[in-house]
Amino acid sequence: MSQHVTVSEMFTEYEADFTRLCHEAEECLERAKSTSSAKPLSDADRCISRAEQAVKQMELEVRAMPPEARGPVQSKVQECRRALTERRKASEAVSRAMLLEETTLGKPTSEHTAEDMNQSMLEASRKLTEAKRAALESEQIGIDVMSDLRQQREVMERSRENMGKVGQNYSAAGHTLDSMLRRADQNKRMVYMIAGLMLVMLVVAVYFLFHGGS
Repeated sequence: MSQHVTVSEMFTEYEADFTRLCHEAEECLERAKSTSSAKPLSDADRCISRAEQAVKQMELEVRAMPPEARGPVQSKVQECRRALTERRKASEAVSRAMLLEETTLGKPTSEHTAEDMNQSMLEASRKLTEAKRAALESEQIGIDVMSDLRQQREVMERSRENMGKVGQNYSAAGHTLDSMLRRADQNKRMVYMIAGLMLVMLVVAVYFLFHGGS
């Protein structure tokens, strides 16, 4: 990360939370694979969901930064997004492996049915969570787009108003300059006339000075 980028304390805290939650999710997935239990898998999904919220908060912090300072931090957020996707895929892989193992082992009907029901409920809950997350992301994206469009429109309107004012000031300055140039020409002609008159008077005075006494 560039040394010129100042990252807020909140962004750093959310990033630390994300790292911790991803580590906890990995540990839960390892326990789920070793024990074939649904609870560690559920805990892993819960950690992944909380990590998702941490990434969203990081994105909000990035939007509050100056545009010229967002690049490196946005790259960090994208890395977190990729890491989150990997954890989610790993959770889905563990879930499929557990279902396959249950089918292969051929457990007693009652136990198998109860676990199937629990797993189905877990899968339904996960799908509902994913659908809700996608809807929230779509809504947030729509809000962000509308906000950006509104800001751009305000900037364009201010720019147009400023250009109109500049044009008016330029026109007024042009008229003032033309007036000053006309006055300068008039003053110059007047100076020439006065200088010529004084020269004539000087010549007449010299003439009478030399011829008046003779």
